[in-house]
Formats: sequence, structure tokens, C-alpha cells
Amino acid sequence: MSHLKLSFEIWPNMPWGRLDNCGPASNSWGDKPLDWCLERIADYGYEGFDVVYPKIMELRPHEYDDTVKKVRTIMEKRNLAFASIGCHTTFVSPRYFDRENGIAKFKKAIDSAADMGAETVVTLIGDGYYDPPLYNLITRKTAWDQVVTATQEVADYAKQFNIDVSIELIQGTIINDIPSALKLLELVDRPNVYICVDVGTFYTTVKPKMPIKEAIQKLGDRIKVVHVKDEVGFPNIIQSQHVWFGGGYVDFAEMADALKSINYKHFNAVEWEAWQAGGLFGVGEPSGIGLSDFDRVAVEAKEYLEENGWGKPAK
Repeated sequence: MSHLKLSFEIWPNMPWGRLDNCGPASNSWGDKPLDWCLERIADYGYEGFDVVYPKIMELRPHEYDDTVKKVRTIMEKRNLAFASIGCHTTFVSPRYFDRENGIAKFKKAIDSAADMGAETVVTLIGDGYYDPPLYNLITRKTAWDQVVTATQEVADYAKQFNIDVSIELIQGTIINDIPSALKLLELVDRPNVYICVDVGTFYTTVKPKMPIKEAIQKLGDRIKVVHVKDEVGFPNIIQSQHVWFGGGYVDFAEMADALKSINYKHFNAVEWEAWQAGGLFGVGEPSGIGLSDFDRVAVEAKEYLEENGWGKPAK
């Protein structure tokens, strides 16, 4: 049985702009160049890396080509895989221009994936449906039509570059449980469309309806990316918060066992988000203070996960 490969996700400062429940947050790697972050990730023993798309969007036009070359060089030199680009964008909205801009943004992320050698581009289905409650403005039928046609459009665009599209099952969106994820895959009907498993979401939102192993086995080989994090809260975005590994609902050993039961071969990204705004309404640490030292995060998250069945087996 193959091991659960670990990658580490790179975040810019203030990744989601002025979004209130994330805040103008900063982390210790937020202003570092991509190539610097990659070297660090390789030094800490990860097999791959992931990039939140605004980190790439920050690049000035005159910096882009040079950064692509540096990323490609380090990937080859350090035997480091580019597991995914996280490009949360808008596929569902009553405002047609937001949706069109969201689809265009995702295509630009696909371009960057092709340039830099990423395997897949990930998005949740923004801008919500249950949270924020867009059902006040659009019908469920309209929302589903928007999701399916947008996913088909970006998947067809990605196919020319041999890039996959991964849709993140996440609370607050219309793709928030296993039946809706399977329905999406059936309706979209594209071989390069997969599901992204957010481990925190699976414990706050999926587990109340279905046991973890059953949920993972139902998705089976349609899982392409796993976001590894701990979480507390309710099955909506505004009251769901990220906490340090071991401090939330997630049973990491149980999830590792479930993924191994389907012989999952792709990457598992350490996705640490609690350095963003916390408190009562933020996405971060409920106490309001989350670890922003990404060197510590990289080391200690890996140690914790290895103790619970993730990563390379101990020699």
C-alpha cells in the first residue's frame, strides 16, 4: 500500500482581499518569493507543494516568466511535485458579471498550472448558496445549472493542457455532501473533473450525515486533492473555524485509514488557515490568535500527521 504523500500549501498575505471573516491577515512566508518557499518546503521533507492562486496573481508581468523558470528548476532539482493551485472563485451568482469574471479567473489559474507544472486547479463553488444564502435570489435549479455549466467550461479549457479540475466539497455551498458531489460528477460528465476532500469539512459537515470511511469510499478514485486541517463549528462558513492540529473534531488516524482503504495515491496538502482572522466570526482560531510562523507550521504539522498515519513510513 502506498503512503499518503504530504504537500504544503503556500499562502500570500491577505489571500482573500477584504473578506471580513478572513481579515487583512499576514503570515511569515506571505511576502517571500515562491522559489524561497519551495526550497523551504523541500528542506522540511515534503514531497510536494500547493499554491493559493493570489500568490501567483501578485506577480508583476515582468516577474512572471522568471518565476516560472525558478519554480520549474527547483521542482526538478529538489524532486518536488506541484500538487495543486487553489483558486477559489465564483461559479454561482445572481450577478452574471461576477460569474463571468470568476470563470475567467479560473482559466487564468489553469494557464499558470500549465506554465508551472501543477497537476490540478481547485475551487469551492463560490459565492455560496446556503452561506451566504443566495437561495434568496436564485433558485436551486438555477444554481445547479450554473455550477454544472461553469465546471464543464473550465474542464474543457483545462483538457487542452492535460490539467484536472477539482471541486472542493465544502460547507455553505451547494456541493456540501456526498450525494451532491456525486451528482455533480455525473452531470458534468468530464473525465478530468474530480472532488477535493477538505478534511475539516468532512468532520463538521459530512460526518453528521455519513460515516467517514463510507463517504471516502463512495467518492473513491474521483478524489484528486485532500486538504488536511482541523476544524470546529457548524456546517456553514460563518460559524466554522480552523484550529491547530489535534484541537478540533478531526480524527486524523480515521481519515488516514479511510484514504488508504481506497488506495489513494494523490497529494494531501497541509492547509493551515487559522493565522487569518479568528474570534467569533472569523475563519481562524476561535480565541483570535493563530500561529502565523509557517516554519513552525511546516515542521509541527508534519510531525503530528506522521504520528497519525500520514506521510512516509518511519524507517
